[in-house]
Amino acid sequence: MSEQAIAEVIGSRLEALRVKKNLNQETVAEEAGISRTTLRQLMAGKGTLLNLIAVLRVIGELDRLSSLVEEVRSSPIQMAKMAGKQRQRAYTLRKPRSANSSVTGQKKLITPDAAEKDTTW
Repeated sequence: MSEQAIAEVIGSRLEALRVKKNLNQETVAEEAGISRTTLRQLMAGKGTLLNLIAVLRVIGELDRLSSLVEEVRSSPIQMAKMAGKQRQRAYTLRKPRSANSSVTGQKKLITPDAAEKDTTW
């Protein structure tokens, strides 16, 4: 379905909810703080999200948006996969570069050394 088709379906369902609750357009529009024309446009799928929320609140159906308001959480499996991939700030030397460098396999912080700076390029 296209975005417009989805908006029209939402609008028609909103209209059906209004009728089911036996509320007229004038009352819903007034209590939602919008004009009757704006309400009709919303029912046709051409309204704003703020107006949709206001109308759902008036007709007592705001809980229909609850799944969109809830925080999105990662699954426990995804969190377990991510736990083993923590970033480290140190690196392991494979072989010493000079006589005064650290022993192979030890962690060393990366710091610039003016004596080892490559200026050939």
